[in-house]
Amino acid sequence: MIERIVILLVVIAAAVLLWQFYHRWSLGRLQQSAPRDPLLTGVRHGTPVIVYFTAPFCAPCRTIQKPTIEHLQQELGDALQVIQIDASQDEETAARWGIFSLPTTVVLDQHHQVRHINRGVATREKLHLQLAGGD
Repeated sequence: MIERIVILLVVIAAAVLLWQFYHRWSLGRLQQSAPRDPLLTGVRHGTPVIVYFTAPFCAPCRTIQKPTIEHLQQELGDALQVIQIDASQDEETAARWGIFSLPTTVVLDQHHQVRHINRGVATREKLHLQLAGGD
């Protein structure tokens, strides 16, 4: 019985470490490629950006994430740009950005460097903190 619990804990620890490694790797990959991505050609310099990947069939995207981003955009006005991508229609862009789950938000600082990737729903407070330069 104890051996099974130890094995389970080792498997869980390995999964967590693997996820953290993947997250850091994908963040580093995006930090190198995103500033040159054609998706960002029309964005204003000096303004942080949220790149929001969604799809019509994604219920959390419609009911939670989209209203959250709209509220944040109303709150910050011109101090924030939001680029919304329908990942089901623009699969090439979603693949370039490494998107495999929806909703996904990518937070770019005012120099358009990738700072955070949120896979799944991100709260308004979390996005606000990330835009301000925090975790």
